[in-house]
Amino acid sequence: MFTVKDQDRKLFLAALEKQNSRYNEEWKCPTDKLGAANYHTQLAFCDVHSTREAFNYAASLMMTGEEADRIRACDVLWHACALQDKNPANKTYGIWSWYMEEPLEKMAPPDWNWADFCGKAILQVMIHHADRIPHDLYLELEDTLRNACLSIFRRNVEWSYTNIAIMGAYVTILGGQILNWPWMYRYGKSRFQKFVEATRENGAFAEYNSATYTVVAIEDLTRLKDDAKDPEIVALAEEMLDLAWKTVAEHFHAPTAQWCGPNARSYNWLTRKATLSFLEHCLHHSINLAGDDFEYSPDWAYLDLDCPEKYRYAFGKCIPHDTILTFTTGPDINSPKDSTATLHMEEGYAMSSWNVSSTWNQRRNLLSYWGGEKTRYINATILHDLYDFSSGMYVTAQKNGHAVTIATMVSDGGDTHCNLDMIQGEMIRAYDLRVRLELGGAYESEWVIDGDTATLCDGGVTIRVKLLDAEFDGVKKGFSIAHPTDDMGKILKHNDLHRRIPEGEQRSYLDVVFYSGEEREFKLNEIASAYAAIAVSMDDTLPEEAVCSCEGDMVKAHWGDLMAAATKRPAKRAIWSYKSKA
Repeated sequence: MFTVKDQDRKLFLAALEKQNSRYNEEWKCPTDKLGAANYHTQLAFCDVHSTREAFNYAASLMMTGEEADRIRACDVLWHACALQDKNPANKTYGIWSWYMEEPLEKMAPPDWNWADFCGKAILQVMIHHADRIPHDLYLELEDTLRNACLSIFRRNVEWSYTNIAIMGAYVTILGGQILNWPWMYRYGKSRFQKFVEATRENGAFAEYNSATYTVVAIEDLTRLKDDAKDPEIVALAEEMLDLAWKTVAEHFHAPTAQWCGPNARSYNWLTRKATLSFLEHCLHHSINLAGDDFEYSPDWAYLDLDCPEKYRYAFGKCIPHDTILTFTTGPDINSPKDSTATLHMEEGYAMSSWNVSSTWNQRRNLLSYWGGEKTRYINATILHDLYDFSSGMYVTAQKNGHAVTIATMVSDGGDTHCNLDMIQGEMIRAYDLRVRLELGGAYESEWVIDGDTATLCDGGVTIRVKLLDAEFDGVKKGFSIAHPTDDMGKILKHNDLHRRIPEGEQRSYLDVVFYSGEEREFKLNEIASAYAAIAVSMDDTLPEEAVCSCEGDMVKAHWGDLMAAATKRPAKRAIWSYKSKA
């Protein structure tokens, strides 16, 4: 019988008990409390039951070896399998809705990734527990997995969608392997080979340095390494695992225990305890990263997770270095084809940036950490109605702890998401538009504004930010300071369900407000100008020599050898342009 390792059993059972305490017999699933509005679902601020968690929960129950847990797992699996769209004529064939309370046709839009996420959980049960489930349920799982594989095959995502490219390869390779389905197996193997070839050429995962999705990639590459029978697939998985761990090691700042930027995709600003727990688990607890808040994930019971010895140094000691890499991020994350990621790391702080990037809420553009165990951070973004604007753009040049950046926007990109809610007719409605440099974490001081310069002395670091120039529709703009309570007042007034941060989290904002007032329409391509040029120093250097100029349709910022330039007014992506030099 396949069960959890003895050394992990206590942690596993404690984590599983938390799920058991939320179990709802009617829905055959643990209950979750859903917070703010998100893309894909129209639900918010209510109890929900996740189809994905149902499958993961069932897989966890099977690992205890207890008969009562096995029976419950079978009940959960029967229920969750029945919720799949099993009609090949439907576009959503082979997937599930996120939540049992919201059918596929009411999602906005459905998420085809659920074939991959649910499919790999089904595989854990079929691979490791086939002898402990009834024959008719096993046949149902075979049918459900077959539907998920065909959905993945029909969708056939680009290699640049890193985590799903890997996950879908795992599901179709192992699906073909255990279902005796040769052509699906060949598809999965070919897909994984193409992903590896493109990643080699690129030099990095397209979903670059994502704390969330690099973890997912490591987990699923480990599954491929452990479960695939083909030595060639195993060798490719090991190669990609090494690349993943190299990226993690290069970007981990030991003094603050932060997974630093820049990030192609991120859901947090401070590294979550769950992520630190994952790293600590992979280090076999040789370094305490999560402290007393270590969170064991029951999913790990199926995985032989291990950080290679040659990368373990990075999690215990900071070795000052710079990481600069130019590569393709791909169309899925709404960035120009070629992006340069820059990270400067030293004992006192780490500063990172993209040379060009959208301000989709999963991007981390100009991001710094400092303060040791009492970590502080600053992060730059552009907001539409106080939520990250996917059509906002940053162009940045960085060297060491200095950067110049141009904040501007395109007129036909996404709104809250980089491709799910594209701007139509270059028109938006807004009650607020602003550029924001946000301060968060354990800070104890506030920004002090003196004319065009803002200074923050906190956590052993002095940060100076100079507003070189800012303009919206021909009107000059300056710095102002705001806080989450200011945002919440506007959000509640406009009955807006979107929220950027958990309620009560400490933040302080250095803003350039383009517009704030009654909701109105903005024809973006008719706005004469919309930009902010900013210089940032992390080492107490006053950027007095930094300057800004406008030349035709471009706004350009200089600071020594650093230069950033971008189209100064909103324009379609096809004609919007930029330059950066460090």
